[in-house]
Amino acid sequence: YRRYPQVAAAAAWLAQHGAARLTGTGAGVFAAFADVANARRVLEQIPADWSGFIARGCNHSPLHERLARTQYEFT
Repeated sequence: YRRYPQVAAAAAWLAQHGAARLTGTGAGVFAAFADVANARRVLEQIPADWSGFIARGCNHSPLHERLARTQYEFT
């Protein structure tokens, strides 16, 4: 976080509400919540100059699934 203080600030803020983690690219910070109501509560509190959204996690990549089907169709 030393090189990107804005990311450090976002992670520190989010850590007050849950276990903050970085995306794979490091371009975003996220946390998992038990339910949508808790996620909405936190989203409503984010600083005005930040943006955020709620997303549902998945155990597999829909893109990889689609690519596998497409490759199968053309073999």
